[in-house]
Amino acid sequence: MKATLHVRRLELNVNLGWRSQERKQEQAIELDLDIQYPSLPKACETDDLQDTVCYAQLTDAIRQQISHKNYRLVEHLSAEIYTIAKAHLPQETKLMVRLTKYPKIEGLIGGVCFDYGDE
Repeated sequence: MKATLHVRRLELNVNLGWRSQERKQEQAIELDLDIQYPSLPKACETDDLQDTVCYAQLTDAIRQQISHKNYRLVEHLSAEIYTIAKAHLPQETKLMVRLTKYPKIEGLIGGVCFDYGDE
């Protein structure tokens, strides 16, 4: 059996952008996390939060650790979020981080995404 927890479109407000003027104001980005368990989490049987990943705690930790920092590139921010999240996951868990930014580029309506994580 395979088990994956997907966290979709978590809105984060960050100071992000190559130009310093762009970083002056927080902008909303979207975070997706794909958390692949090495085996079925025990919570599938126990129905107990202690036997799985608490995504509320995980997302709170990410928010706290990236707030009030400045980032120039989505690549760097993705790597930092990956490191934060991995510290809250079981050791053999695989993780994929996807950040979506919506820069003000004429004609770009779907945003820009960057994926960072385990194969």
